[in-house]
Amino acid sequence: MLHVAHRAGFTKNEAGVIVFLAAALLAGGAIDMLRGSEADPQRMDASDDIRVALEAQDSVFAARSASPEAAPSISDSAAATLPTDAARPRGPEPLSARIDINRASETDLTRLPGIGPATAKKIAAYRSEHGRFRSIEDVMRVKSIGPKKFEKIRQFISVE
Repeated sequence: MLHVAHRAGFTKNEAGVIVFLAAALLAGGAIDMLRGSEADPQRMDASDDIRVALEAQDSVFAARSASPEAAPSISDSAAATLPTDAARPRGPEPLSARIDINRASETDLTRLPGIGPATAKKIAAYRSEHGRFRSIEDVMRVKSIGPKKFEKIRQFISVE
């Protein structure tokens, strides 16, 4: 085999590396095939449970995104898969109405998707330095809020 690789223009070391990689790929494929035929049923059940929980959370997110003013309702089976209050991450409550970026506190601003405490502080500082936002697009003047982040928060903000 090394003689063939040498004729193909590879050095002895390069041919050795090629042989090693081919052997590693074959061994990996064999191990993968063995694991696929001996799947652990408990492991598959756990991954299915996680998948169901994530799909339920996705449906709640989709409902909130479609109508930020409406409270979403989820089925009892989907609600059973959601984490309990003890397992939920601590943080601000989700939005139920639009936030007026001219009057919102830093805590209120952190409820916006993608806005953490540092960005909320920048929004408040910009507002106190430059005055009220005249339109929601003006929030893009704040450093660290570009078009992508603005698109994430657009439906949740207002100016009055």
